[in-house]
Order: sequence, then C-alpha cells, then structure tokens
Amino acid sequence: MKKILQSFRNREGFAIPAAVLVIAILSVSLAASFSLIIAERRGVEDQKAQVSAFVLAEQGLETFFIKRDSLGFHSIPPAVREGPIRLYLNGGYADVELDQVRPPTGSLSGEYIVRSRGTQTRGAIGGTPAGVRTVAQYALWEPASIDVLAGWTAITGVSKNGASGSFLGVDACHDSAAIAGVAVPQVPGFNRPQSADSTEYIGPTVNDAARAVEVDWAGLLGGSAMTPTLVVPPDPIPTWTDTTYYPTIFINQDGVSAQSLNNGRGLLIVKGNLDTGNGSNFNWKGIVLVGGDLTGNGNNYVQGAIISALNAKLGITVPINTVNGTKQYQYNSCEVAKALMQIGALVPLNNTWVDNWIEY
Repeated sequence: MKKILQSFRNREGFAIPAAVLVIAILSVSLAASFSLIIAERRGVEDQKAQVSAFVLAEQGLETFFIKRDSLGFHSIPPAVREGPIRLYLNGGYADVELDQVRPPTGSLSGEYIVRSRGTQTRGAIGGTPAGVRTVAQYALWEPASIDVLAGWTAITGVSKNGASGSFLGVDACHDSAAIAGVAVPQVPGFNRPQSADSTEYIGPTVNDAARAVEVDWAGLLGGSAMTPTLVVPPDPIPTWTDTTYYPTIFINQDGVSAQSLNNGRGLLIVKGNLDTGNGSNFNWKGIVLVGGDLTGNGNNYVQGAIISALNAKLGITVPINTVNGTKQYQYNSCEVAKALMQIGALVPLNNTWVDNWIEY
C-alpha cells in the first residue's frame, strides 16, 4: 500500500499546462476576433466616408449650377477659370471650380468643366484619413433664345419713304441661313418691297402677326421673363467704350435720345416708341425690341434683329412703323447671339457626369 501511494505521489501533473494552453488558444482566438471586428468596422467606416464624401461633392456641384451668381461669380459668359470656392455643408465641405474648355464664338455655345471635390470632416474614426471624392460635369453656356423671323419684324407693317436703303435678311455673320429682310402682316404690309432682299408675310392682319411673334412681351415688361442689366431711368446709358459689353437695357420712357444709344450693343428693350431722331446717328449691334412704333430718322445702321410694335400683343393699337431716307437694317446671327449671351445660363451637358475624375 505504501508503494502504491508513493507512485501516485511521484506522478507528474498535466492540469496546469493544459489550462495554460486553453487560455492561450482562447486569447489568440479572442485577439483574432477583435482584429476581424476592427478590420470590418474600418472597412464599413471607409465605405461610409466615401459615400459621405460623394454626397458632399454632388451637393457642391449642384449648388454651383443653381447658385453660381450668389457664390460671387458674375462673369457672363463664365470666365476662363472660376474658383476654387469652398462650400461648407453638413458633415464636411466641397471645393468647386470651373474651367473653360471652349470659349463662346458667335452663335456657338461656350463649353466648360465644373469639378467638385467633397471632403468628409464629421463621423470619421479618429486617426484615419478623411473621406474624399471628386465628381465633374461638362456644361454649356447657353444663350437665351428668340424666334427671329426677319431682319426687321414689324407687327404693324413698315412705311418706307424713298427707294434708298436696305432691309437685309442675309446673315452678315455668315453663320446661319438667310431669313427674310422684313416680316410684316399683309395689311398694312410693306410699301417698298424692292428695298428688302425678301419679304415674309406673317398673317393677314396685325392681330395675326402679333400672335405669330413668339416673344413674352408681357413678361419682359413685368420683369418676370428676365432681369435687365440697366433700367433707364434711373440708370444712365453706357458710354460704349468697352466694345465687348453687351448689356440688356430696358428703356422705361419715351423721348430717350437716339444719339446716346449710338454705337450701342446688346439687347435694347423700349417700352414705348423709338424715334432715332433727325440729324442723329443710330448704330446698334444686337437686338432691338420696341413696344410702340419705330421711326427711322437720321442715319441708321442696325446689325442684328429688330422686332417692333410689340404692344400690339397686349391689345394696344400701335401705328405703322416709318422709315425715312437711306438706312440699313441687316440680320446678323452673331450679334443676336452676343446680345442673348448676357441672359444665358450654365446648362449641364447630358451624359457627361463622371465620378472618377483624375486629380494630380
């Protein structure tokens, strides 16, 4: 018996090594689990950061298109480069900038690329890089459009005194197809058709001609169709020293001096009548819209397009337009485009949005 007890007493134990082994295995397994959880969380957070940055970049892009003016960019058309400007948004910010790809030329729209780089600043794991994503969109600067029927569209007709002078619908810019030199109703019509390279009748009567002219005249007078650059009065008429300046001018009264408008450019909107004045010069490049009748006195040279007697669209009786002496009124698509360019818009180009724009 004594020998048996002694043999048990001398036998080596295995419980402690086994316990240590189990604890080691459990520790390694637990550490591996924590590592997997951390890696998984990091992956999820990285994806969330990318999505957040993408949302910020897209918000910045859309904000620029909608609120370009309120962001401080007033160049019309847009400048060669605008920005970058930082827009602070919920959860981060977006850096937006515009670059010119092709300048506007004549009636050809300008092309631009707008880029927005979104950066996440809220909700990221500490010590990790911020989520960043860049999106881009090509855009065109599209001028406003107007339906030009002739070099001079006279809703109440034209009375030309003397055979000299010309009403031309051939495009002086050589950029577009020729249109009519004069567009009038059949009654009262145009009494000197030999002065025009072509004449188009836009209805039997003045009322028919008024309906054929697609100009939102009520909206222009009321201010809902567009916002003019200058309203005269109270604004002064420009000095025209800058030959690239094509403003939109709203003349709110009769009796404005034609001489002050001489060598002018842009979109001229005259609420009432326009008399170019005896002994005065009236040279204009762009578009002339007249609510009342236009009396062409003095020396007149208009390159672009004229639409007169627009008040007839409002049911107001307007006299026939009168032209005296030697004049030249000619359609010019480039001058029309320049006048409308000032009231254009930056329009995203379809199927050109990308979210993988390369940055260096």
